[in-house]
Amino acid sequence: MRRFHTIFLALYLACGAALPSSSAAAQEDFFSELVTVSDRSDAELARAAQLGLSRLFVRVSGNEAIVVEPAFETAVRAAQEHVLLYSYRDVDDALVVFFEFDDAFVRGLFRDESVPYWEQRRPPVVAWVALDEPFSRRFAARSDDAELLTPAIALFEARGLELRFPLLDLTDAAAVPVSTIWSRDFDRVRAASRRYGSEYSLIGRWIELSDGSRLVDWYFVGPENQSHLQLRQSDVNALWAAGVDLATDKMRDSLAVTLQQFDTSSAIAVTVSGVASFADYRSVSAVFTELAQLVDLRIESTGENTLTYRVVGVSSAEEVARLIPNRSGLRVQSVLNREQLNLTWETIQ
Repeated sequence: MRRFHTIFLALYLACGAALPSSSAAAQEDFFSELVTVSDRSDAELARAAQLGLSRLFVRVSGNEAIVVEPAFETAVRAAQEHVLLYSYRDVDDALVVFFEFDDAFVRGLFRDESVPYWEQRRPPVVAWVALDEPFSRRFAARSDDAELLTPAIALFEARGLELRFPLLDLTDAAAVPVSTIWSRDFDRVRAASRRYGSEYSLIGRWIELSDGSRLVDWYFVGPENQSHLQLRQSDVNALWAAGVDLATDKMRDSLAVTLQQFDTSSAIAVTVSGVASFADYRSVSAVFTELAQLVDLRIESTGENTLTYRVVGVSSAEEVARLIPNRSGLRVQSVLNREQLNLTWETIQ
């Protein structure tokens, strides 16, 4: 077995860096923007680049206020300097510009400013909206309530999140009766949302008042916690904006990381157990190759069915754990302290 691990480390040094990244296309999409323009003039191109970079900063951070931070405001003014490529396209009878921005510059700016960085692999949010009508209560459905629900999609997308609405079929009706929303039995909502690939839900209780405004209670429900916000408003977009803020802010707080300068950051040891074959090794290495876009890492040692990486560039072992993709085959076993993370490799079925 010792000889196996020696060969395996040599193979990593020889070709590990050349392993293809399965997220290359996703990375390009994450750092690109489409902006509608009125013409192909230089002034309009400059305006579009600034708008595109502003949108990118909001999406990467999940924070709409980031564009007023001095360093980010300065970067936006010089947006064209950070464009890797651009091209004009016709989309739905409109002229748009496709921009691909410099991902290394963006990460470097977030690192320099110690601003929370939220990488692109994010869980979706499932929205359960319950309506209190004069004679009944029911869930809002996209087939019947498109005008009410549709504004939420673009608002979540602008913050880098995918919104999913439940099917509201017989399975959902049995799992989450509408009375569940009023009784705040949110464990049932958590369980039902897993059907849609998420442990994060935004729950709304909407009551239409006699003056035409709506009283809305928003509940954001995560894997282990929940938050509440109540507001009264007539504008549907404003109501959704408040709910999107609530969900995005809470998810960012638990999922984003603060990138640190490599020369001042402490090294974190990440030990992966269960690496029993070269196929396991290649799979684990592929995951860590993707992480190398955000952190500095190297293999520190190999052992009996284990690999130990040295990771630099984030503040704690907990933040390294946040960077491990769901369903990657790597499971967090324990966070011993700020500088030690233990993972287990479980072959993906």
